[in-house]
Amino acid sequence: MFLKHLVAAAALAGSFVVGGAQAQTPAPLPSTSFNVVGSIGGLSMYTSREVPFWTEIVPKASGGAIKVQVKPFTELGFKGAEIFRLVSSGTLQFATTVLNYNSGEVPMNEAADLVGLVASVEELEKVIEAIRPAYAKFLEEKHGIKLLGFGTYQAQVLYCRDAFVTIADLKGRKIRASGASQQAFVTHIGASPLNIAFAEVQPALASGVVDCAITGALSGYKSKWHEAAKFISPMPVNFGVAAQLANLKWWNSLDPKVQAFLQTELNKLEKSIFEQARTETQTGINCNTGTGPCSEGAPANMKLVPVTPADEALRKDALTKAILPSFAKRCGPDCVKTWNDTVGKTVNVTLAP
Repeated sequence: MFLKHLVAAAALAGSFVVGGAQAQTPAPLPSTSFNVVGSIGGLSMYTSREVPFWTEIVPKASGGAIKVQVKPFTELGFKGAEIFRLVSSGTLQFATTVLNYNSGEVPMNEAADLVGLVASVEELEKVIEAIRPAYAKFLEEKHGIKLLGFGTYQAQVLYCRDAFVTIADLKGRKIRASGASQQAFVTHIGASPLNIAFAEVQPALASGVVDCAITGALSGYKSKWHEAAKFISPMPVNFGVAAQLANLKWWNSLDPKVQAFLQTELNKLEKSIFEQARTETQTGINCNTGTGPCSEGAPANMKLVPVTPADEALRKDALTKAILPSFAKRCGPDCVKTWNDTVGKTVNVTLAP
């Protein structure tokens, strides 16, 4: 299966022309064309931010010099975890990917988005700013990747087919969890984590392959998870941090003026994505439950399961006893030191090596 994706990715990468100044059409920037593999198609990060950015904003701001073709990874048949590897290898030039998809292989990828670490987009932004320089250096030195920006989905919440009153009630259920941190959380509460690609979750819920699943409050609504899952908890598990990543060798081959232009514009894209994420958690809850205004379509009738003090205590217990120790073990001494010096200082937590 991976070979199939690799061949598809190679064909995609080879179908575009990179660089190549066109003397007959002079422009302030050298004429440059490349492909971008975007995030989850159909969700707002891709449809309302990435698509207009690459197809309208960048071409217009560059005076027509930079041309980009963008497709979501879900349309190209990828599962998610392989995107990071393909950017690292140079098979893909540029991609937006949810970092925890590859956190099992590269623990540093979830350093800013561990389950239970932060409770709001604002807190998440502070953590990301703290770790950005160290993470960028890590990607360049260890994986040949250039970090060009971050993004995030709204709060990741629990969707379930059957009734529950507290998170502890989910003991024994099969729960779709994305990334090592979510899987550690699910295991801690006594449930069984299953790793299922996003596009396959809705039918898995409908058929009973999984009892519950974790994703963004609005993401699940847009993907019609409410057709099978009838109960939703608004407790933020984590947030689904994404990153704009380029193959370092490819990036270094670009004209410095193009690099500077793209970095400036991608900084604006990052701010725009975070602004969007601040409101989408509540919008998603409203749309799934009909308990408030929904600007995204007809509201569903999921049952909202209020967060209890016991739920908050369980989340903190999971962070202390399961998520942080598991992350430290997988991450290793150098990674732990980096985390303590950046994220740890921001949230006032110290990891034991």
